[in-house]
Amino acid sequence: MAKKQSFADKANKKKHSETCPVCGTEIAHIKLMKAENRDGNWRFTNKPVGVCKCNEAEVYG
Repeated sequence: MAKKQSFADKANKKKHSETCPVCGTEIAHIKLMKAENRDGNWRFTNKPVGVCKCNEAEVYG
């Protein structure tokens, strides 16, 4: 039988995180969604982006 896992065990699990080599803050991975007009039709593009203090103004801006 498998071991029962409580919510506290799940919450305390280590999460994989990256730090920015330039500014040293943690990089948050988000999905950037843009609306683009191509040939008269609107299309949405999804792109995964890593955001830290360095490029926060460019991404959210």
